[in-house]
Amino acid sequence: MVKIEITKQNTTYRKLTMQGHAGAGPNGSDLVCAALSGIISGALNAFHQKDANAFDFQVTSNQVVIVVIHPNAETNLLMEMLAIQLITIANEYPKNVKIKEVG
Repeated sequence: MVKIEITKQNTTYRKLTMQGHAGAGPNGSDLVCAALSGIISGALNAFHQKDANAFDFQVTSNQVVIVVIHPNAETNLLMEMLAIQLITIANEYPKNVKIKEVG
């Protein structure tokens, strides 16, 4: 199960943590993991290109943590777009992805 935690302060995104494995197929052929990995990788690239100093990224083999250091309208929009994409996958595959919103 992939567990995603989205932390907000009022309406401002502050942190996103994603960890685990979907278990929707064999390693290397898990389409749910592939979708989530593609979404998070694309987001990390976009965040880095737009304003790398506004975020702190921690990426390991089983966990991605994105912390918004300098929140503003643009960082919030980027985080919201990421959240919507991840929520879409979680809604389609509730046995493999769980999202928790905090704040």
